[in-house]
Amino acid sequence: MNRKLVFLNVALLALAAALAWTLRANWFGAQARQRAVIQRTVPPRKVLAPPSPAPVKPVAAADYVDVATRMLFSKDRNPTVVIEPPPVKPAKPEPPMPALPSYHGQMAIDEPIAFLSSTAAGQQQGYRVGDTIGDFTVRSFNQETIEFEWKGRSVARKLDELRPKEAVQTAAPRPAAAAAPAKPVVLGGSTNSNAAANSGSDDPMFGPLQPDGTRGCVPSDNSPSGTVHSGFRKDTTITLFGAVCHWEPQK
Repeated sequence: MNRKLVFLNVALLALAAALAWTLRANWFGAQARQRAVIQRTVPPRKVLAPPSPAPVKPVAAADYVDVATRMLFSKDRNPTVVIEPPPVKPAKPEPPMPALPSYHGQMAIDEPIAFLSSTAAGQQQGYRVGDTIGDFTVRSFNQETIEFEWKGRSVARKLDELRPKEAVQTAAPRPAAAAAPAKPVVLGGSTNSNAAANSGSDDPMFGPLQPDGTRGCVPSDNSPSGTVHSGFRKDTTITLFGAVCHWEPQK
């Protein structure tokens, strides 16, 4: 029994010695690793040099022009000189357009001709396209309208607007024979058919008496168509062969 205890004690001592040796070896190993870590030299890391800064741009006076032109404390500092334009003179008013010529008719044989007069009582004359009458130039005409040019402007009218209206004209007293009594002149009025047919027998405004009771026209008569004189009314018709004129008794 004692022998077994001895062997057990010896085994326990041997085990305790092995554990002590293992602990000592681990301790020395840890110390060695710690010294190796502490004494290890770390190689320095290579650091790249920073890039060089951009060169400073030289100062230019033009870069600071806004400082002078936009000065908050001086509103009149402006390099732009404002030149005021001269005052515009008012344009002269355009003179009014004169009265248009009167239209009496037209004919066309070789070339169309329009019979016009400067005034309603003026002398009629034939005008072609391009002719000038007063301040107007005939540009074109047809059976309904006629176009004039006045100071570069086109003026078109209907023919009915330019026909002379029935005018009442006072006949100037003309010298008559001493033995012949003075005859009354009726302007725009009406007389009976017998007095109208016999009136104006020696009046120089009338031509010879026709069988139908009308009177012919004299070459020196320039009165427009529609004129009423001594109970007669002048009627002028434009034909291909010229103007046909006669005086008709007023009804």
